[in-house]
Amino acid sequence: MTKLLVANRGEIAIRALTAAAELGLQTVAVYSDEHDKSHCGFADQVVKLKSPGAFLDPQQIIDAAKSAQANAVHPGYGFLSESVELAEQCKQANILFVGPSSSCIAAVGDKVSARQVAKQANVPVIPGTEESISDPAQVHAFAQEYGYPVMLKARDGGGGRGIRMVHSQQEVADALQRCISESPSKQVFVEKAIIGAKHIEVQILGDRHGNLIHLLERDCSAQRRYQKIIEVAPCPSLSNELRAQIHSSAARLGKHIRYDSVGTVEFLVQADQNAFYFLEVNPRIQVEHTITEQITNVDLVQSQIRVALGERLDQLGLSQASIPLNPSLVAIQARVVAENPRNNNMLSVGKVTGAHFPQGHGIRVDTWVTPGCVVLPTFDSLLAKVIVTGQSFPDAVSKVKLALQRTDITGVETNLDFLSALVSSNEMANNVMKAIHIKTLEEQMDVLLDASTVFTRERQSRKSAANAADGKDSKLVAVAPTSVTFRPGDAFNIEVGDAKDKAGTLQAHTLQIDSISTNNFPEEFVAEVQTSLTSQPIAISVGRKSALGSKLRRKASPRNAAEIATPITGMVVEVNVEEGDQVEVGQQVFVMSAMKMETVVKATLAGRVQGIYAKANDLVEAGDLVLETSETKESKL
Repeated sequence: MTKLLVANRGEIAIRALTAAAELGLQTVAVYSDEHDKSHCGFADQVVKLKSPGAFLDPQQIIDAAKSAQANAVHPGYGFLSESVELAEQCKQANILFVGPSSSCIAAVGDKVSARQVAKQANVPVIPGTEESISDPAQVHAFAQEYGYPVMLKARDGGGGRGIRMVHSQQEVADALQRCISESPSKQVFVEKAIIGAKHIEVQILGDRHGNLIHLLERDCSAQRRYQKIIEVAPCPSLSNELRAQIHSSAARLGKHIRYDSVGTVEFLVQADQNAFYFLEVNPRIQVEHTITEQITNVDLVQSQIRVALGERLDQLGLSQASIPLNPSLVAIQARVVAENPRNNNMLSVGKVTGAHFPQGHGIRVDTWVTPGCVVLPTFDSLLAKVIVTGQSFPDAVSKVKLALQRTDITGVETNLDFLSALVSSNEMANNVMKAIHIKTLEEQMDVLLDASTVFTRERQSRKSAANAADGKDSKLVAVAPTSVTFRPGDAFNIEVGDAKDKAGTLQAHTLQIDSISTNNFPEEFVAEVQTSLTSQPIAISVGRKSALGSKLRRKASPRNAAEIATPITGMVVEVNVEEGDQVEVGQQVFVMSAMKMETVVKATLAGRVQGIYAKANDLVEAGDLVLETSETKESKL
């Protein structure tokens, strides 16, 4: 009896556990945090890992499999799914690795070697270096030959990590350092940037007997910071001639290395020039595999498991002839993430207080989110994948618009209204995505953000109408979940004193609520109040902390440029200054990491460092004070 351990979390863990159970396999889930166990309910057995880092450690995954007596491992997606080390260790431990052979991963899991494989398979390749680089001078030399802009890429990056476009020599040093830091292997190469290209990828599936087919293509051009947001299958704007050439190239590359699992061959396509270039191979299941499943009626995760168990494609009922080149259906996937598009797509962490997803014909939702689960900065921000399938591209667009309107997640910020603005845009709806290339979203960001406010107001209006239908006056103050009710006019006495004062001397003050805009205490409470502390009315905002770090940290004042806060919730990677150092405007002072992406924080005011309130590996929340370049001011309270 095969017992499969899924070495991942979130929706892909649920997807793999479900596919395995449908095949009659015993299943094992793993987790590292008590707040992140929603996928565990889908498994027959559960194993706790030592830390979040265990999800990236092949040896700890092997140990977990042995402890559960699992004889197969499914890595989901992420770094481990492309790990030669994990595939080899599984083989040595007599554990089945549900993925391509280690030789296939070695051939294409590294982006530099994948370029070489593509050349051997006679697939067009973008000009780039054949070896890793570590010196800015190497980038300068490449740019002198091919011109700016150029792309710096981690050899083993993924999900937008370790990728930077560089437009000038002045940007090289910092971009190279960030790419190296975000790369697990610390190896980076450089390519000529292809401007205005679409991102088209082809799904391939091979078995362990030398058979391989493609399962059509997906248009993944709607992305920001090289992270996909909306995906469509098939691509609605390719000519049949160019489509066939891309399919043929992907299959030819896969057959060249005897690829033996599910995988994706990705291309940059300049359709107006009838040109395309090899980008990379992802030797694993993709986040967007869902839309290929919808238009081909092939369960890719089950197929991945079955070919790993030794079955042939014909035993799965699959051949190239069984995949129609012009499918009658169109599928669209929208990625709902815990990010704030209005704040540079910063990660939003905390407890999910509510979750509602759409239903109906042609609607599928893959998610791990339930009320009470917690979004952590150590993992990907993906909350749910809203997938629709229509009879045509306009039909699918109409479906996804409505599906997004009927999706609601509270407790953390999301990109739902931004997604609604995107799928309602002229580029998406009226131009069959023809004009959308990999930089379109960044170029249109302000327009899309403005449009998203309309959907935010409509969402709020629908909630108010729903409250009114339930007999609730939307103008009245809502009762909080804890049954603690605050009303305008309520007054409270506050006594404030020094905790070290053994006499216990306290000074009494009064606080009275004038108006309330948000009354969801203890999660959030926003109001205007009168207080004897000051003669002027003041605004207060009380929000529950996510308790990510062990310290009670003070928030930086947004009106004091000398107080430098972290712009994101995540982990401090490095602090670049010490107390007493003189810093200049624009100088790098510390680096943050969230979801393996790094953010450099720079001084906005010249001065001397007076205080440092976090160190490397500390978890901090957005807005927390990390560094101060002026004298600490005494609190007025």
